Amino acid sequence: MARVPYVEREELDAEGQQIFDRIRQDRNSPTVGLQFRAMLHSPKAAGYLTSLGSQLRFKSAIPEDLKELTVILVAREWDSDIEWTSHAVLAAKAGISHASIEAVRVRKAPLGLAEREQVIARFVQQLLRNKDVSDETFSAALTLLGTQGVVDLTLTCSYYTALALAQKALKLEMEPGKVSTL
Repeated sequence: MARVPYVEREELDAEGQQIFDRIRQDRNSPTVGLQFRAMLHSPKAAGYLTSLGSQLRFKSAIPEDLKELTVILVAREWDSDIEWTSHAVLAAKAGISHASIEAVRVRKAPLGLAEREQVIARFVQQLLRNKDVSDETFSAALTLLGTQGVVDLTLTCSYYTALALAQKALKLEMEPGKVSTL
């Protein structure tokens, strides 16, 4: 059970309702998911966070396959069932092979990944595990993605880490009917 209640739109003041509606619009969704509804106890912060996520998810300079690979790598590092379950499907749709997804899931990556996927895996794992990225790994990511792409890669790691930490601290639940695939 979540440690905080999930906020309903009608519980928010006018500004909070605008933020609630913007979250739906940013995500092109008829509903606001449970994790964001929990964060709406701090509406402005939730709004800023979800706007960042929308920018990174829908307007990133990272190619779609590598962006979704980044998300599942971050989800795996933090054992985030919510993000893994949604984004493993999106990674497959974006062209990440089942073998690569499974290598991430069973913590064998970067082994088993294609060369360009290995660059992303090394970057994400070094950043999250070591709290640093080697010059060699950064250079490889910069060559692969360009300057905006490597900045978007860094911010994508940061955004999904923020979501994972909120999920852990607040004990957020999967959406009804969803079962973890992690």
